[in-house]
Amino acid sequence: MNEFYQPTKLKIGQHVGVELDPYILNYPMDNQKTTWVADQGGRPFVLRFYQSDKGKVEDFLQNARKYTSIKHPAITPNYPPFYSNLWVFSCSAVCGGENLYSFLGKYPDGAPLNVVIGLLDGIAKALDQAHNNNLFHGHLDLSSVQVVNGIGIMTGFGAHNWMQQIDDKDMDARFMPPEYHKQDQKKSSAADRYGFMRLLMAALLGESTLDKNLPSDLPESHPYLSDNTWRKLLKWTRDSEQTRPKNLTEVIRLIRANLYKPDDQGESAFNTFIRRQAKKVNKKLIAISSSALASLLLALIFWPETNEEANQIQALPVKVVKQQTPFEKLPKVLEEPLATGGTAPKVEKIPPATFLMGDQNRFGDDNEKPVHEVDIPNGFYISKYEVTFDQYDKFAQSTGRTQPLDNGWGRGTRPVINVSWYDAKAYTAWLSEQTGQEYRLPTEIEWEYSARADSNTAFWYGNEVKPGYSVCDSCGSQWDAVSTGPVGSQASNPLGLFDMHGNVAEWIEDCYHDSYEGAPTSNQVWLDNQCDNRVLRGGSWFDIPRVGRSATRYRAQPDLKASNWGFRVVRVIRTL
Repeated sequence: MNEFYQPTKLKIGQHVGVELDPYILNYPMDNQKTTWVADQGGRPFVLRFYQSDKGKVEDFLQNARKYTSIKHPAITPNYPPFYSNLWVFSCSAVCGGENLYSFLGKYPDGAPLNVVIGLLDGIAKALDQAHNNNLFHGHLDLSSVQVVNGIGIMTGFGAHNWMQQIDDKDMDARFMPPEYHKQDQKKSSAADRYGFMRLLMAALLGESTLDKNLPSDLPESHPYLSDNTWRKLLKWTRDSEQTRPKNLTEVIRLIRANLYKPDDQGESAFNTFIRRQAKKVNKKLIAISSSALASLLLALIFWPETNEEANQIQALPVKVVKQQTPFEKLPKVLEEPLATGGTAPKVEKIPPATFLMGDQNRFGDDNEKPVHEVDIPNGFYISKYEVTFDQYDKFAQSTGRTQPLDNGWGRGTRPVINVSWYDAKAYTAWLSEQTGQEYRLPTEIEWEYSARADSNTAFWYGNEVKPGYSVCDSCGSQWDAVSTGPVGSQASNPLGLFDMHGNVAEWIEDCYHDSYEGAPTSNQVWLDNQCDNRVLRGGSWFDIPRVGRSATRYRAQPDLKASNWGFRVVRVIRTL
């Protein structure tokens, strides 16, 4: 019997697979370390490792080969599995989108219908196509859907269908159909239809509605849907397999019809109002006779009011008490402890804002246009300084990763250099694991707002560089065009952030796009199905001043490294 490598022993930076062209593990995607993002020859992949306690290796391989046949734009492609005496894992493409759980956090009370349709239309069509070919996802939940430019894409399609038992470590328990709670789990397309309806309800009403008893605890009506449509959705959301929709595309078609004209209710507006309000009225009030209730209403309407009484009411002093929002109560600066000792990078709180993004001074290139207004509805934390060698070396030592070269300039508080986008992502994943919070690279929106600090000039301090504010070629510092300088050696901007212009250019979470045509107008990671390049921002010690402007953006392949590239991190504030 083969002793396959145990996923719990896997580490960031480890080589797996063949020796000549191995996969290099970048960061785990789950707490069990069974699913990883890995790099092979400059291309990212998702690896899912065989778990011996979940079933037979033969079933794992047969299942992985079976699902390589499925092709649809709403499903990330699967590739043939890898098998040797040591390694057994399946392989699929990296989607790179925003997790659906995170995306729905922007809509705590439910998303607009056009957003819901954009998210789920492709998923519905993909599931119907797969079901017709006797294929199914099997563990559909919020974590198995990524959002790319408002479109939902399923990941890990069929990846768990070889398992003897799927449990709450493999999928969100709120999406488990009743048949998964039995000793002999029945896996079929019906499980997908159950999960789809729950995804739909989470999108229509907000993710927290999943903690209720569906559908009995759901509201009587929906503000954007006709009563006829809503009653059908409630019926399709029941636990019984017989009540689940047979065609998911039809579900979306029904919702889309409500964008234009809700279907006929078959009742008057007055009757609709009465029926909706009935359950809200206290039973004791219902017992009041209609004549007594009418008399009471008339008395209230025609009750006489003297001018003196009115003046007394108007003269009452009004005391306005400003209540602090949950965001305002958060600390201004965080420096969270790491499980292995020490602290994460110090991060500064940035409030919600709206600003103009792009080249407002006509100094820039076409990729900085058009200038557009962007909303940051929720605040975030961003590191005061660029990540230093001290901070990155601690991560490298903890994970057995090779430490990057410092070019002989020194380590310590100098910004880490010679790191790829994948290295930076691995560091943020490690921070998340160490702190129990969510760290990532900044979005372009977050970075530019943080750099501008409410300015509309080329640099936060004006349109021309000044000594003491930046490290670049001819910026006036002792390190210009020579090397990096220690972080924080120049003045901070009004948001309390250092080195936003110069020192090292900084890796960004987003895919690179040639212009802002079609760019998001609200803060989110801007991704693409074909993400060959990532964004760099801020210029460096090596670059001329123009490259360090707030609006400047340029691209690089995510596996490349340079002595003038580094990064800083964002600590996500969860929905308050």
